[in-house]
Amino acid sequence: MKYWLLLLVFVASFNSNAADTKYFVTAESSATELAALQQQARAQDKLLMFVLGADWCHDSRDLMAQFQQPEFAAALEKRYVMQAIDVGYLEYGFFITNAFGAPTYYGTPTVIIVDPDSGRILNKADWQQWTNASSQTPETYQDYFIEQQFTQVEQTAESLAFETAQAERVRDGFATVGPMLKAYMTSDDDQASSEFGAAWEALAAFRNGVFEDVVKYQSATAGFPDYPRQMWEPEKE
Repeated sequence: MKYWLLLLVFVASFNSNAADTKYFVTAESSATELAALQQQARAQDKLLMFVLGADWCHDSRDLMAQFQQPEFAAALEKRYVMQAIDVGYLEYGFFITNAFGAPTYYGTPTVIIVDPDSGRILNKADWQQWTNASSQTPETYQDYFIEQQFTQVEQTAESLAFETAQAERVRDGFATVGPMLKAYMTSDDDQASSEFGAAWEALAAFRNGVFEDVVKYQSATAGFPDYPRQMWEPEKE
């Protein structure tokens, strides 16, 4: 299915229920606030969790709705200190990723689980599965967030340099698509423009492809892939 068609599904969900509950209200956290959350998690012997999402995103909303199911919420509270972060229209949230050693997120929602002692992200290799939170079963939520013991996978300096370069391109894509997304979501239009649809599809393919390669090459020191110029990038002179 084309990504711009998926976007129309997001919009239909947004239009039907987004006004009911606001899950994401905090756009950013200061370094002081992050340090306090990390200290709280250490003191309580819990993991630290950030959910980067938005109320326009149906996967973000469905994930938070599952998190608020009473029995599951109680289990989460025993294991995590959690903060939901509103990424706006793909314009916020990078302070969180940068603070814990990742140059970007690749979609919404992104669930970041941090070891409060080391300040290292524990679940980067598979955090992207939660961008499809709506398709996950309650059993998957239970297995992942409650039963799983997270093990950090080390990333080489060369791999991080590769990711950082590609993350800049992803963020440039967010900066291009974000205003179009906002204009559409705040309009009365029933259908996205072809320009927006094409940009959304291209960005989705690129960001997901980059993330897959980041995971694939996280232990590599050479041989990283190259990607062609993307539609939001200027031609080189």
